[in-house]
Order: sequence, then structure tokens, then C-alpha cells
Amino acid sequence: MDKIDHEILKELQADAKSGIKKIARKTGVPMSTVHHRITRMQSEGVIRKYTVVPDYKQAGIPVCAYVFITVGHSGLASQETVAREIRKIDNVSEANIVSGEIDIIAKIRAASVEEIGTKVIGRIREIKGVDKTVTSIVMREIE
Repeated sequence: MDKIDHEILKELQADAKSGIKKIARKTGVPMSTVHHRITRMQSEGVIRKYTVVPDYKQAGIPVCAYVFITVGHSGLASQETVAREIRKIDNVSEANIVSGEIDIIAKIRAASVEEIGTKVIGRIREIKGVDKTVTSIVMREIE
């Protein structure tokens, strides 16, 4: 990946529906080159997929929270197994194994704080291996 690839990728990340003509104009690269590079990045796995970023309020899931999870070291379940189980829960968009005092950070969305509580208490804490959770509700999202 060179500077041009990074510029093209940046434009696609800002708006995946940007046409080749628009990207070529913004980057100053010929359309044929932009097309070739996008195709190459797709085949090489640099571009894995195109996705949608919804308006979460209009989608009915305006509340966002981060759940910090500690996995018990009793051998009941590995961090990866716990993270994969958490990821299966509706509206959990991320479950990442991290370093430090906690083991996993999960990002979750819901219609209300009460629904977040239900998912944390009724679903996440019930997963074999979960020792402790701490939940932080997002007060304001900065784009």
C-alpha cells in the first residue's frame, strides 16, 4: 500500500458509495487507476467489506455503552470463547480482547439504559467464564 492507496481508502471510508469519478477527482488520480487499485485492494483483502453506518436514533437504538469484562481464570472459558459469545448478542457491535486489568471491552447499543442493563445482567453476566462487568453509558458521541 502506498500513499495513493491510502488516499483512496480514506475516501471510501468516508463514503463507501463514492463513485470512482468522485474519488479520482478528490485524489487527482485517473479513474482507471482508482478502479484498478480498488479492485486490487479488494482481491488482496485490504478492503474486506462495504457497510452502512445508520442513524442509531432513527433505528431505535440510540443508547450506546461500553462494557468492561473480566474473565475468571478458573479455566471455565478462555477470553476468546467469552468474547465470541458476547459478540453473538443482538446489537453488540464489538467485543475486543484487550491488555490491562480488564480482559474484554464490548460495545453495545439499545433502545434504553434499562435494555442495556438487561443485556449486561441477563446475557453477558450469564456467560460461562465472566467474572465481573463494569458498564459505562456513552453521554455524547463525537463524530
